[in-house]
This record gives sequence, structure tokens and C-alpha cells, in this order.
Amino acid sequence: MNHNPKLALIDSDGDERFAAIINGTLQIGKDRRRTPTCIEAFSRAILIEGEDGRFVCRDGRKPAVLKYKGRKVRAYRLDPTIAAKLGIPAQGTS
Repeated sequence: MNHNPKLALIDSDGDERFAAIINGTLQIGKDRRRTPTCIEAFSRAILIEGEDGRFVCRDGRKPAVLKYKGRKVRAYRLDPTIAAKLGIPAQGTS
């Protein structure tokens, strides 16, 4: 499974979970209701719109559907250029 390193959610164990790329798309929702290819659109959905999405550790561990401000997520890290476009900080805690 591939991942996009520009967005990471940090879980309660301190592990970074990156936006998972599955079949060439980033997937929003357990039911895959939206499948953008653009990390900016995915980041907006996760960090601003409050959606959940598919994430995975860099080494493939812990694949899961996570929600920022969910019970397993304590922080995020976003590429500064994307953060500036979205008008949010590049890092935050939940």
C-alpha cells in the first residue's frame, strides 16, 4: 500500500499515519464515498470538513479509517504549502 507523506495523523501511540493511496486514490469514508486524487482536497475533507479517511503507517502497519479529533488521533502534520492554501496551521493537536 502506498501513502502520501504530505498529511499525517499522529495516533495515541505517537505513530504517524499517512494518507493511504489505494488504487491510485485517497479515500474518504469507510464506504469510500469520495475518492480524490489530490492531497489538498483530501486534507480539506479530513482537517476542515471533519470527514474520516484511510490512513496507514509508512511501513504498512495499522491501516485504518481515522478521523481527526477522533478517539485514536491526537495531532496532525500537514505540508506547509498545503496548509497555507487551506488557511490552517501546518501542525495541530486534537
